[in-house]
Amino acid sequence: MPDLTDAEVRALANASGINIPDDLLPEVRESLNGLLEALDAITEPDVANIQPLPIIVSATARTMEA
Repeated sequence: MPDLTDAEVRALANASGINIPDDLLPEVRESLNGLLEALDAITEPDVANIQPLPIIVSATARTMEA
């Protein structure tokens, strides 16, 4: 994934209702690009062949009361 530009970071911030001061924009861009790079490294495990486990809840299980 290519790095986000200042303009793209500014557009994302504006769409989210976040105001980023001009002097902080390069730092925010670098942090966001670093986060996106780290997230790209995470792979989803292949769960196609994993059997689901039954979840059994006791009929007498207590619930939290306020």
